[in-house]
Amino acid sequence: MHPDLILFRTPKGEEIAHSHGHEISANHRRALLVVDGKTSVANLAKKVFWVSDVTSVLKELYSLGLIHDDVSTIHGQVSQSSGGGLLLKVQLAGIAKELLGNNAERIIKKIEDADGTPDALDEALLACKKLIKLTISDELADTFLRRGRSVIGK
Repeated sequence: MHPDLILFRTPKGEEIAHSHGHEISANHRRALLVVDGKTSVANLAKKVFWVSDVTSVLKELYSLGLIHDDVSTIHGQVSQSSGGGLLLKVQLAGIAKELLGNNAERIIKKIEDADGTPDALDEALLACKKLIKLTISDELADTFLRRGRSVIGK
């Protein structure tokens, strides 16, 4: 499992994380509860010292379909009110990091500050495009806007 990978709970993972059943071991449940769609695998491994062999446990949760690394596969199953806006923001921040590297910080801040609705995120993307165009390049600005809009379904 790549250390920079960001993991998300699937709807099934959400259900099990919030239930009090015995579908998974206590060690697996502790790991599942800290998967938040924001923290990388490497940071989870550092942060979750009370889970033995975090990486192996995360791999097992992944194979059980309780967590996933591709937010687009669960986007349609999560409503805006239950975190879909956050998931969209995380995916947009990932695109910014990929395209802009160390220059992504201001763009990510604009995305984080936006409301989680597709319309508000589209407005934030347009503002980000202007900023990228002014500070970096027209080509990257257009690429960011195009990829960002495909994420939010525009």
